Amino acid sequence: MAWIGYALGAAVGVVGNIIGGSKQASAARKQANAQNAATDRQLRYDTQLWEMNQEHMIANRDFAVKEIEAKARNEGRIAAFKDASNAKRYNYDLMIRNREQTSLNQQYLRSEDIYNKQTTLNTLSAQSATRDELRKLREIHSEAQFDSQDAYVESLISTGKMRAMGLSGRSAEKADQSDYAKYGRAMSAINETLDAEGRNTHSILEEIARDKASADLAAYAQKMLHPGTLPMPIVPFKTPLAEFLYPREIEDFDFGPAPVAGAYASPSAAASMAWGSAIQGIAGSISGGVQAYGAKHGFS
Repeated sequence: MAWIGYALGAAVGVVGNIIGGSKQASAARKQANAQNAATDRQLRYDTQLWEMNQEHMIANRDFAVKEIEAKARNEGRIAAFKDASNAKRYNYDLMIRNREQTSLNQQYLRSEDIYNKQTTLNTLSAQSATRDELRKLREIHSEAQFDSQDAYVESLISTGKMRAMGLSGRSAEKADQSDYAKYGRAMSAINETLDAEGRNTHSILEEIARDKASADLAAYAQKMLHPGTLPMPIVPFKTPLAEFLYPREIEDFDFGPAPVAGAYASPSAAASMAWGSAIQGIAGSISGGVQAYGAKHGFS
């Protein structure tokens, strides 16, 4: 009856292994379910993070576009301000240039008028001085004529007196020669005076001409040169605008692949693995018990 004891011991071992295998299968199933729950939570987190990264990428691109648009508007405002300032400066420079041109033209016309009046006055002064000198010369000639006539009359009177005195012969001839000589000296003096006055008048007329030329030259030296045309101010160039490059549109590949769940654990497979280990343990227990009994009683 000893083998019955061995059998009962083996049966007890098998029951213990069955209970232990059941517990192991239940624990494996719980562990698999917990692992799957963690995988689900990780998937939800990864999916939410992926979607938030998409929103963040889109928001960053929208902000970059708005920032570039703001820079472009500011660039346009600055360029418009510069263009307005340059145009205002150009108009101001143009106004100054036109006023300077008008002033120079007026000064030149005034200088021309003064020069013409001065040369006209010089001509009138020279003509007046020339007439005065010629008038003086004519007066001298007239006076010389009177002096010549007086000398001639005086000579006639002297001759008449001598003849009235009854002079004749050599005495009368000497008296006539004396009168002729006196008349000749008077006429020579008159002619010499006329020649001297003629030379003097000619010299004065030359001096008048030189004075006129000198006065004309002085007037010409004070004459203003023609101002010509002043250069126009440079027309300002339009302020160049910077070119802004917008970021490209976001494509699906920019988001990357969507998150996927990790490998799920199978609760039934985990339980099967536990039961497999338990069954193997039960069979081993039965086999071990029989083998022990046989060895003790000489069975092979």
